[in-house]
Amino acid sequence: MHSLSSAPFAVRDVRAYQDRYHDLDPESRLRLDLAVAHRWAARWGWSEGVVNHFTAMLPGHRDRFLAIPYGVHWSEVKARDFVVLGLDGDVLEGDGEIELTSLLIHGAMHRGLPHANVILHTHQPHIAALTCLEDQSAEFCSQHMLHFPDRIAYMNTYGLATKTSIGDLILEAIGDKDILLMANHGITVCGSTVHEAFDDLYTLDRACQAQILALSTGRKLRVIDPATVASMKADARAKGIEEGEMHFRALRRMLWRDEPDLAA
Repeated sequence: MHSLSSAPFAVRDVRAYQDRYHDLDPESRLRLDLAVAHRWAARWGWSEGVVNHFTAMLPGHRDRFLAIPYGVHWSEVKARDFVVLGLDGDVLEGDGEIELTSLLIHGAMHRGLPHANVILHTHQPHIAALTCLEDQSAEFCSQHMLHFPDRIAYMNTYGLATKTSIGDLILEAIGDKDILLMANHGITVCGSTVHEAFDDLYTLDRACQAQILALSTGRKLRVIDPATVASMKADARAKGIEEGEMHFRALRRMLWRDEPDLAA
């Protein structure tokens, strides 16, 4: 095995940034990951001005979470900028306030879903386009979709995100799933870590892009046989988690190197 000093430059770079990451305390790692997710989402055109929302439960707590202050653009957010909020929206640490729809959606989901440590909500174009169709089903017509059997729920009614009832509508619709496609709206993804939830968002975006492009030809989709999907479910999920973590490490490393202020 190569020592760090004798390894090729690219490998040294990978190891050095991963070591820096592991030297951080759990809250600092979470803040950094949340900043990375916001900035890449902005780069890829997934943000909606200064709205849409990524939140994460504070390590060691089930009653408080991190959120971007309302008015801070996703492309400029730093790890230190996130405020700590109670599930009722009270700011417990930091400066700024949470945007109302973020509280109504994320507060309810963090409270009602034990598996929702991280919640990512966007209106990113390929996914939002799918939710605009009468049948918004994500079809198993690409290898990207092999990550998602039995994981996607559908909300087929449109509720105003400024009404307190939106939280109840979402909880009822998502049930025990971890991904919700919301008719005429967008997507909400839940995960245990930022990298898992973010990679689900990335991979499902690719799946929706492939589906929409295929449909644009006017030809019939070649849907993967359900038995094949079922037989590959466990392996595809495990491989997806592994690849998602490695992908997110690379995204974090590139931003940390090119935009070091994000860790401030």
